Amino acid sequence: MMPQPMQVVLVEHDQPAPADREEVRRRIERCLTLRNARWMRSYHTADGRRSICQFEAPDAETVREAFRAAGHPFDRAWVAQMWWREE
Repeated sequence: MMPQPMQVVLVEHDQPAPADREEVRRRIERCLTLRNARWMRSYHTADGRRSICQFEAPDAETVREAFRAAGHPFDRAWVAQMWWREE
């Protein structure tokens, strides 16, 4: 069986107060690994209340399941296409 191609999945999250990023990473990382997904990078606002995180996963539902299993809330998770400026 051929491995499933990986997708770029973005997760958006707004929260009332900043979270302990290291604690969140520990909780979610195991759940991601069990589902053949991995965290790539995150962007946070200066006040830590809003974030967008990028994952590599088979699909968006895989990342949603990992967040739910870890007990970490999120607002949206969706598959994205990468575009970038060529110099």
